[in-house]
Amino acid sequence: MSDTSMSDTSNSDRPQRGLMPFLCVGHSIDHMFMLLYPTVVLALEAEMGWTYGELLNLSIGGFIMFGLGAPLAGWLADRWSAGGAMIAFFVGIGLSAIVTGLATGPVGIFVGLTLIGLFASIYHPVGIALIVQTAGDRRGRYLGINGVFGSAGMGIAALVAGALMQLISWRAAFILPGAVAIGIGLWFAVMFRTGIHKAPSSGSDDRPAGGMGDFVRIMAVIGVITILSGMVFQALTVGLPKFLDHRVDFLQGGGLGIGMATTMILLIGGAAQLGGGWLADHLPLRQAYFLVYGMMVPAMAVATVAAGAPLILVMIMSIAITVGIQPVADSLFARYIPPKWLSTAFGFRFALSLTVSAVAVPLVGGLFDATGDFAWLFGILAVFALGVLGAVALLPARTPGDAARRPAAAPAPVAAE
Repeated sequence: MSDTSMSDTSNSDRPQRGLMPFLCVGHSIDHMFMLLYPTVVLALEAEMGWTYGELLNLSIGGFIMFGLGAPLAGWLADRWSAGGAMIAFFVGIGLSAIVTGLATGPVGIFVGLTLIGLFASIYHPVGIALIVQTAGDRRGRYLGINGVFGSAGMGIAALVAGALMQLISWRAAFILPGAVAIGIGLWFAVMFRTGIHKAPSSGSDDRPAGGMGDFVRIMAVIGVITILSGMVFQALTVGLPKFLDHRVDFLQGGGLGIGMATTMILLIGGAAQLGGGWLADHLPLRQAYFLVYGMMVPAMAVATVAAGAPLILVMIMSIAITVGIQPVADSLFARYIPPKWLSTAFGFRFALSLTVSAVAVPLVGGLFDATGDFAWLFGILAVFALGVLGAVALLPARTPGDAARRPAAAPAPVAAE
């Protein structure tokens, strides 16, 4: 093969260079906007006179729509325009945040947060599918890079919310980021019109045809994994600011301090997606699951009693596990889906995960209101993690495409005559 051919092949394996930065920033915005409220709620307790659990429940509609809207968003991307769906994501989520910041009471906050969840539901089925379709044999690597941006968004949420709450007001924590998102959306719209987005190529399809029975069984197992791991992820990310406020003495009473600590935990833990992406490209996916998620059970067991600095360390480990597994999960799922339905399929998967895991919101708030602590919550999350490992054990030892990912053996040396 000529050098030119090799270069062309390498370039074809890369996500579209003009599109990837918007997809990464969009992932940050998506998670940031969904997690502004768990920090803002700390200021609303005193202002509105409601309990933590009651105020946190105002975000349930947003988390439900975050999941329920995903299948429709994926279907629209497959049948209409992935680029157009991304424009709607940026502009819609920005306007929704501004509506939330201008709310005058709990009803307005509930409506605004629900709209944020609806527009946030667009990103995952559209953005992740675009990366899968354009990344070729480096799928895990690019999913990992994109995942780090998503984790950064989760961390930035607490920092942005905490800083703007302390420096201006809780309303600014929604209005100013909303304006930025709208600006990025308009910029993307201009770039889209100039040809930034082209029809993605499906690349080499290393998903061999299998029996329908095997397909249904594997999808059912992945569904169980998706639900249980989604519950763990949602509970940890939604409850993190309150975990720190309640159990870390030197952070209590300061929104900015809690926001900075939450940011640090999410950024450090989120970097684990690079490792998860490497594992997805180089190991059988079931083995990668066990290697990463097997650490969650002991982490949750320690979290039941940890406080102060040890709790911060446990939370870094827990976040690293729950987000580091994402490139593995996305790579596995993508291997069984026809490329033309990829966005729709991702939409249904995220709907299952995010809608069901919305139960984590009242679980976090309700258990704290009932017990005054989070020991029971962490114990329940340990059980969920055990369930994930049990479901992973039911997956085939070798998944479709494992052989395709493994480098070919070097040819044996030929003895000189």
